[in-house]
Amino acid sequence: MKKFQFSLKKMRDYKRQLLEREKGYLLSLYSEYNLLEERYNTLTDDMRKLCLSSENDMKRGISVREIQIYELKKTSIRDEQAQLRIQMNVMEGSIEKQRKVVIKYSQEISGLDKLEEKQRSEYMYILGKESERDIEEFLSFKLTKTKEDEYYESDIS
Repeated sequence: MKKFQFSLKKMRDYKRQLLEREKGYLLSLYSEYNLLEERYNTLTDDMRKLCLSSENDMKRGISVREIQIYELKKTSIRDEQAQLRIQMNVMEGSIEKQRKVVIKYSQEISGLDKLEEKQRSEYMYILGKESERDIEEFLSFKLTKTKEDEYYESDIS
């Protein structure tokens, strides 16, 4: 009997390549999201420092112009954070969509792996049955040969 070969191996290998590509894209989306999140957190820290600085300066006494500058800086930070939040929300949607693609490919590959396992076990079962049959034929031949030899020996004696 010929050696076992999974008939859908090329398709599974191709899907694995696609899966790896999609995983790479997913990782790049996560990386981009992390950069946005990092920038958002940096702005939060900047806002905290700016608020502390403005409070301290106001306690000491500052001009209206300096207060306006602080307020402009705070507004600028809030606006940038709002833009980042929008970008992060869009990225979250993209990440979720990409996760579903990766899961789909993973499930397809898993299904092909299970199919190969099933076909391999069927192959092994058939191989076992063929081996049994070969052994039975061999024993049957051997037994027949032994009886023939005994028959001829008894004729000679």
